[in-house]
Order: sequence, then C-alpha cells, then structure tokens
Amino acid sequence: MNSKEISTIYTLFVVFLMSVVLAKDMDKPRLKRIAEVNSCESVQQFFSVKNITMSSSGAKGSICGGQCCDEKTEVLLRKQGQRDFADLLRHNSRSLQGLLISTATTLQNHVSELARQSENKTLLLFWHVYQGMAVLSRKPIENLYREIMNYVVIDSTEAKPAVSPEEIVASVTSFFTELFPLAYHHSADISNKDFTLNYKACLKKSIDFISPFGDIPKQLAQSLSKSLEATQLLLQAFRIGTEVLNTTDTLLIDEHSAGNSECHTALLKMTYCPKCMGLRKNTKPCSGYCLNVLRGCITKYVAELDLPWNGYVEGIESLLNAMKKSNNDAGINADAVIRNLDTKISDAIMHYMANTKDIDDRVKKTCGAAEFSQKEDPLIAETSTPTLISSSGKPRSTNPRNFSPLPENELSHFLSAIGKTKGFYANLANTLCQDESFAERKDKQCWNGERIAEYTKTVVDVGLDMQKYNPEVKPNTNIQSVDPKVANLVDKLQRVHHMAISSLGSNYSDADYMQGDGAEGSGSGSGPDIEEDDQDDDHIGSGSGSGPRHDDDIGKTDDSSPRDSSGGTKTTNVQTPTVTIVGSGCCSPVTHYTMIPMLLVCMVFHWRIY
Repeated sequence: MNSKEISTIYTLFVVFLMSVVLAKDMDKPRLKRIAEVNSCESVQQFFSVKNITMSSSGAKGSICGGQCCDEKTEVLLRKQGQRDFADLLRHNSRSLQGLLISTATTLQNHVSELARQSENKTLLLFWHVYQGMAVLSRKPIENLYREIMNYVVIDSTEAKPAVSPEEIVASVTSFFTELFPLAYHHSADISNKDFTLNYKACLKKSIDFISPFGDIPKQLAQSLSKSLEATQLLLQAFRIGTEVLNTTDTLLIDEHSAGNSECHTALLKMTYCPKCMGLRKNTKPCSGYCLNVLRGCITKYVAELDLPWNGYVEGIESLLNAMKKSNNDAGINADAVIRNLDTKISDAIMHYMANTKDIDDRVKKTCGAAEFSQKEDPLIAETSTPTLISSSGKPRSTNPRNFSPLPENELSHFLSAIGKTKGFYANLANTLCQDESFAERKDKQCWNGERIAEYTKTVVDVGLDMQKYNPEVKPNTNIQSVDPKVANLVDKLQRVHHMAISSLGSNYSDADYMQGDGAEGSGSGSGPDIEEDDQDDDHIGSGSGSGPRHDDDIGKTDDSSPRDSSGGTKTTNVQTPTVTIVGSGCCSPVTHYTMIPMLLVCMVFHWRIY
C-alpha cells in the first residue's frame, strides 16, 4: 500500500468519525423530545377524561407493556375500547337505520291517508248515487276501510301486521255480503218496510250461489289483498333491516362472546396502547393497521351477512319500483287499487242493476218471497253519526278526486340511497377506517401497533379465507361455524328477498333483476382497500411490519410477518445496524469510484434511523 492510498483511507476515516459525532449531536434534541413526549404526565389529562386512573405502581400490563398502564388499567381500557367501537358502529349505521324508519313512516302515512280519502269518496258515492243505501251502507264501508288501514300498521315489538292477508279478503267478502240485502231492498223500491232478520240471513248465506255482483268482489279482494300485502312486506322489510343493523352492532361488541376475545384485545392494542406508552401525538392507528384489525374482527359476520343484505336491498328496490309504476303490471300497486276502490264498488252495484231480473229469480228460488218486518225501518235503523258525515247527514266533501300524490321524491331519494348500501358489510371496515376521528388515512407517522412509524405489514382482503394471513387478528378455530343469532338474521334477509320475488311474480317485466345470487348462501364482498397516491407499494405486499426501530430494538426478531395474499411463505427479518451492500435500496452494488461516498451516506442514514 503506497502513501497515497494510506492518505486517502485516513481522510475517509476522519470524515466518517466527524459524521458519527455530528449525527449523535443532532440526535440529542430528538431523543430529548421523545423522552418528553413519551411521559405519563403528557397523557394524564386523557386518562382523566376517560375517568381511568393511570398505574402508579410501575407495573406494566401484559398487552400494551407501557409504563402508564398496569393490568387493571388495561382491563378498563379494553372495555372502553369496546364502547368506542360500538359507538362508531352505531354512528355508521344510524343514518341507514334512520332512512329505513323514515321511509316506512312515509309509506305507511301515505297509504293510511289514501284510505281515508277513498273512504270519504265512497261515502259520497253512495250519498249522491245510491241514496237508498247510503245510511245502512255506511257501517260496512267503515269496517272495510278500517281493515285496510289496520293492514299497514305494523306492531313495532313483533314487526307483524295487525291484520293478515286472509282477513283483508274476508273483509271485502263481508262488505259485499252486507251490501247484498241493501242492494236487493233498493232494487225492490221498498221505502217503508225492511226485510226480516231471517230473510236477510238467507240472502247473505246464499250470496255465493246468487252471485249478485259477479266476479267483481273476488277480483277486488285479490287485488286489494295482494297490493296491500306487498306494501306490508315493504314495511316489514324496513323494520327487519333496522333490526339486522342493530343486532349486528350488538354482536360485534359482545364482551361475553368467546369469539370476540382476540378482537377486543386487538382493539385495545390499536386504540389505547399508545397512551399506555405515554405517546401523545400521532397516536391514531395507521389505515392498513386499522383495516387488518377490523377485518379480523368483523369478517365472520361479513361472510354471513353481505350477500343476504345485497339480496335484501334488491328485493326492496324491485318492490318499490313496481309500486311506482302506474300500470300496476305486477298487481302490487296499493296506491292504484285504493284510488279506484269506489269505482270498483260502483261497478259491482251497476252489475247488480244490469242483472236485476236474473238475481231476483235466484233469490226467490233460494230464499222464497220477500219477508218484511214492520218493526225495522231502514231509514231509522242507524242513529249514530259517522265521523265523515256532517251535522246535516251529508258526507263532508274535501275534493275527493284530489288524492294525496305518491311521495315520489322521498321514494326516489330512498332508492338512490339504499342502492348504495350494497356491499355495506363487505365495505364496513373500509368505511370505519376512513373515519378520520378513528384512524389515519395514510400509513406513515401513525400508530402501527408497536410505535409511531410506518405500517408495512400485509393488508389482507376482507374474505374469510384470507384471515389466516391476518397479522393482527387470527381467526377463531371455529370460524366456519355459524352463530345462531347471525343465522337468524340471514334467514330474515333472505325471506325478504324471496317474498319480494313471490309478490312480483314470474311474469313481471323486472323479474330478471331479482334473479341474481344476492340472497343465497353466505359469502363476503370485497371492498377496495383505501388507496392513497403517496402510499408505498409495500403496503399491500409482504413485509416485516416493524418500521423504523430505536436503539433498544436492535437485534430483535420480528416473526409476525404474514404470508402475502397469494399464499407466499412468511418471512422473518432480523434488524441489525449492519451496512448491506448487496440487495436493493440505498446500499446497492456500486462501482469502485462511488463505493466509499455511498458507504458514508448509508452509515449516516442507518445511524439516524437506529
């Protein structure tokens, strides 16, 4: 070695020593700031707000291992983490629940108001056109419309209707049965005498044989029952959706569920461990870390509920779209049926009038000649005053032809909003982790589960089969088993879908829209991960997940690296302060002329990190 080479080496060595000294001097303020930030005093106010006492014994909890929390404190924070997660879930689903409830109320009020207007319209029809039957027909009319309005009243405790479809058919049949003696009396033009009770009973009993109103009562009963049943199904579906959302929220935070134990531990580690370590700034979890934890917590529920929920939404969409059509091809438009109810009743009476002679012959053949009672007068038999009759005895006219319009705007808004909830459960983790009050939108300078740094572990997909690669929450051993409570919710969602198909019928033009797989089986959607322009590519790939480490971390082994999404082998990285020349990064292979300057740069870079 000649003198020139010795001089060069000496010069480089001096430069290296100066760089090391300079790096240490620059590190002193940083280490001082870390010591100040990582003190329990800096997070004391946070614990006070949560009404939790910090550890004073110096003992460290087994989960966080922080100097500010012992085992007792961690237990309290674990429960607090569950409550926080529950609040976040409820906040996320509250708007959807409100949408379902408000739309149910709007639809129910519309049908009820429509029925009241139709009732008044029918009373006016009898008053103006069929005056001879007006008084005695009032009670049957009121009974019919009372049943219609009761049909769209859902018991909130059981989510069941007060009236069954069979009862609606029976109500229509009963109405025309009561109307028959009045129509026969009216056609006989008898004003001062009424039939005997026995004769009336015979007429009512023989109505099927005599068929005074033709097929109109049967047709009206079927159309009214079917259309109201579809409306009732929608009202029940809205309440079922609300119940599913509420129950799911409860299941996810059930502290007594053995299957949720690891999830609750992961939530504690993600949300409150930074405080136990005395960290005050940038303590929100990284987006990738948040996704892994929440997907690990909720994937089992997502796998069971996502497709049934999508089928549930499709069922509601198709029913509402069919109900909005004026042509009523599917026969489920209660709006159209109720609006035309008085016309159908009038058609039935006109059918009677057109066939009076034939009907009279059948009556005499079945019940014999008319029997009259001198004690009963049809004009004074009814003494009560109905609510829709004025003091003069005439129905109040309130523009009966101007029915309340279908709430198109509200229903259109609902259809637009509910359609966007397909994939609600598959995208739930994404939605929650995008809440800036809960997690960071990026993966840099945030809590990665160990320190404030970058999160580089694999972010697994939401699929159930991918959770074995989840580095944060390992799947329960019985993950394939179905919780009976969840199975019950799935059954309710699927039932809405199937009943919607049944209501629409196979001949309905939009039926193909309903024939997807959305309601069958279980499975999970696959919502997109949160993507940021400045996120590193290794956010999705396999990595150590350790991020930058401090001096006391040197030499520790990180064996938590998961397999990547393709099922690759899990890797284990050991972090040491050794300068690596071979490989990729700043310390890649270099030429003879650039090796020494690059070596100095890499040594200073590694010193600054570690």
